[in-house]
Amino acid sequence: MEQPEQPTHQSPFKRSPFEIVGECLGIYARHFRKLFLIALIVQVPLAVLGFAMADSLPEAEDLERLQVNFMGDPRASLPETATYSMTDTQELPEPLTSDEIVGFATSVASLFIATLILQTFASGVTVVAVAMQYATGRIDVGVCYGRAWWRVLSLVILGLLLFGLIVLMVAGLVLFIVPGIVIIVLIIYWSVDVSAVVIEGYKPMSALKRSFELVRGNWWRTFAALILMTLVVFGLSIVLTLLLTVPMMLIGNEGVITQAANALLGMLTNAIVVPIAATVGALIYLDLRARKEDYDIDTLSQELGFAPRNGSQPDLQDG
Repeated sequence: MEQPEQPTHQSPFKRSPFEIVGECLGIYARHFRKLFLIALIVQVPLAVLGFAMADSLPEAEDLERLQVNFMGDPRASLPETATYSMTDTQELPEPLTSDEIVGFATSVASLFIATLILQTFASGVTVVAVAMQYATGRIDVGVCYGRAWWRVLSLVILGLLLFGLIVLMVAGLVLFIVPGIVIIVLIIYWSVDVSAVVIEGYKPMSALKRSFELVRGNWWRTFAALILMTLVVFGLSIVLTLLLTVPMMLIGNEGVITQAANALLGMLTNAIVVPIAATVGALIYLDLRARKEDYDIDTLSQELGFAPRNGSQPDLQDG
C-alpha cells in the first residue's frame, strides 16, 4: 500500500510584501510600549543634540541668502519694462559668506551623521526585539540593547556607510541620474545588513555581502516591501505631525520655547515611526532566510543564544 506523502516543513517567516507589513503592524500593536521605549532611548540624545545645535543650523532667512549665492538676482533675467525689474527698490538679502556656508554644511552634516549612526543602532536593537518575540514570546529591552551593543562598532560603521551612500545617491540623481539609480539598487541589496550583524554576528563588509546574497533573486520582493513600509511611515508621520503641531500653535513663536517644542515633536514622532521601519527590515531578513535556507524559529533561537548550539554559547565580543 502506498504511503501518504508527508507534508513538508513550512517556515513561519515566509510572507508576501503585504503580509510583511501586516505582520509588522501586528507586532507593533502587541509590543508598542517596548518598541517605543527602545526608540525613545536613542531619540532623547538626538533631540538634545539637535536643540543644542539649533543656533548653528541654517534658518529660513539663511536659505534665502543661500539661494542668492547660487541663483543671483532673479530680476536680472526680466526685461526693463517688467513690473518687477532691476529698477525695483526691493533689496535682496546678502549672500552667505564662504565661512558661513562651510559652517552650516559642517553642522548639518554632523547632525545627519549622528542621526544615522544612532538610528542604525536603534534599528539593530529593534531587529533583536522582533527576533526575541518570535523566540521567547516577549521583549526584554535590556537584553535587546545588550545584543546590539555586542556589535556596536559594526553598526556605527554601517551608519557611516549609509551616510556615504545617501550623499552619493543625491549627488548622482541631481547630476547624473544613472549613478543615483545604481546607488538606490545597492541600498535595496544591502537593506538587511543590520539584521545580519545583530542576528548572525557579521562584521560590516561581511554583512553587506551577506545582505546582497540574501536579496539576490528577491530584489523586487524586497523593494515592494520597503516601498509599502515607506508609505506607511510617511502617512503616519504626517498624521502625528498634524496632531502634535496643534499644541505648538498655542505656544506661538517664542524663540527657545519653540526650539524645545520642535525638538520634542521630532523626538516623539521618530520614537513612534522608527520601530516600524526597523521591524519591516527584520521581517524581510527572516523571510529571505526562510526562502533560501528553510530558516525556522529553532535556528533563530540558537543564533540568539536562547537555545544551546552544540552545547556552547556564542561569543558576544565585537571585533
